[in-house]
Formats: sequence, C-alpha cells, structure tokens
Amino acid sequence: MAETLTIWEINRKRAVKKIPIARLCRQAGVDATSWFKAMRGTTKMRTVTLAKLNAALGRGAKALAGEPGPAETHGAYKLCLVHAARELNRNPKAVLASDPSRKATSDPQWLEAAEVRRLAFWLATRLLGFAQADVGRAAGVTRAAVSTAVQQLEDERDTDKQLDRLLSHIEEVFS
Repeated sequence: MAETLTIWEINRKRAVKKIPIARLCRQAGVDATSWFKAMRGTTKMRTVTLAKLNAALGRGAKALAGEPGPAETHGAYKLCLVHAARELNRNPKAVLASDPSRKATSDPQWLEAAEVRRLAFWLATRLLGFAQADVGRAAGVTRAAVSTAVQQLEDERDTDKQLDRLLSHIEEVFS
C-alpha cells in the first residue's frame, strides 16, 4: 500500500497549493468538522479519511477549481468499470451496455454486470476517493445504491477469502 500522509502533511501540501480547507474536504467527501477536530487533536482521523483527503489533494488544481465535473467523474467511473470487468473476466462492453435501473435480478447477464458495477463503485469511492453521490450520478444510480453496494462488498470481504484476495490485489495495483 502507498504511504498514508498525516493530517499535518496534507495540510502543508494544501497550503502550498493554496487550496481552501472547505474545498479540499468537499472534493474528498469529508466533513470539514472532522478536519478541524483532527487538527486540534481532539480526534484521530481514520486512515481511509486521510486517504480520501490525499487523493483529493493529488487530483490537482483543475479538479479542485470547483465541484468535480460530470465528464471527470463519469470518465473515472467508466475506467473503474472497465478495470473491474477485466479483473472479474467479464466483457466490459456488455457491462457498459447493461442498464443498472432495470433491476433484472433473474437475468444472469444483468447479475454479472451488477457484480462488476459493485466492484467499480468500490474502486471509485474507496481507492480513487470520489464521493458516492458523484459516482452514483455517473453510473445512473442513487448515492444510496452506491453506498449499499460498497458496504455489502466490504462485509462479504470478511467471509469470502477469494474476494479478499481480489480486493487486496487491486489495492496493491492502485497503491
């Protein structure tokens, strides 16, 4: 895994780039209150939160100039979808053509595409640091659907060793 920066290192880099705290937190999907509590030392910021802040910081001034644009988020989600399809040995074109709003749970092809989408949601939110609402908009689903899919995947990771190996492999590739 990549080295996780401390809140102080992130703050120093943020200051050098002249990025307002509120904008960095919004881009990372982190509540600004968490930032200030960590800076005061009243709470310790979780590693995943620090990773989100670091990812937002690394996206550069263009991304931080405002809210993430639909083209940027959509493009990142699409790349995550293609990568997820390749990792699961699925056809990326078939997954991209599958409509998530159909909810065709009796269709095996739709279920395969849903599994790929779930992994893509995890990649986009957990590893790239995009907000669930932005990923949901890019995928044509709700923020709640993204949240539920990611949470289910993480819950299954605890009991499914093959899934844990896959996610660990992907984390290594992205670190």
